[in-house]
Amino acid sequence: MKVNVGALDAFPERSVTVVEAGGREVGIVRWDGSVYALANVCTHQRGPLCRGTLGSRLVGGAPGTMELDDDGPVIACPWHGWEFDVRTGRAIWDDRYAVRTYPAEVEGADVVVEVGAR
Repeated sequence: MKVNVGALDAFPERSVTVVEAGGREVGIVRWDGSVYALANVCTHQRGPLCRGTLGSRLVGGAPGTMELDDDGPVIACPWHGWEFDVRTGRAIWDDRYAVRTYPAEVEGADVVVEVGAR
């Protein structure tokens, strides 16, 4: 089921906004022209994931070096800091853990999320 969750302009760049879609709390992330949707529930202890910190993924190219990967948005749960890749829902530290993601797209001037699908 596709749900219109609002105008694209209501979702600021590089931020997460919690909306209701199909009876679920869903975080809409707008990141460099793309939109993503994920469940507002951390797999750890069911914390409000989308109330956490959103940022670029920290990567290391070589021992002792770190840089930001601006193509990889990551969200950290506010309760215990578990981090998840917004694009895939997979935990950064162990891909056996994941939060639910939903297909999201821009249709015209609106953001549409398909709930009930992964």
